[in-house]
Amino acid sequence: MSPENTRANAAAELARADESLRAATLLLREGFYNDAVSDAYYAAFHAVRALLFTLGEEPRSHRGALHLFNVRFVQAGKLDASHLSALARAQYDRVNADYGALVRFTAEDATEEISGARALIDAARDLLRSEGWLT
Repeated sequence: MSPENTRANAAAELARADESLRAATLLLREGFYNDAVSDAYYAAFHAVRALLFTLGEEPRSHRGALHLFNVRFVQAGKLDASHLSALARAQYDRVNADYGALVRFTAEDATEEISGARALIDAARDLLRSEGWLT
């Protein structure tokens, strides 16, 4: 993948992250807490994909993305481990939000997930800018 394609893919994933974060916020406001939790996870997931694209990585699964994010960004000292913890929790909660018919998240739960996703997106954007992947 050329540097131009990498930039375009990273920017597109980050835009998708922003869109999912906005959707999560709207769903929270309307009381759809499970859906807000799910969209907050996807917001963080797309930010991670943006980061991984810059390293030529395209994970085949959500679990693979989490693993690569840990190895390539957290263990490498590029991003704080708190983002990995938030992402792992969000991934677990997203599965429950989407498939757990008896699971009911609260406004507080959704707010926490959105906050974690926003922090990860902001950190990803800052790192991508500092490394020259975003203008």
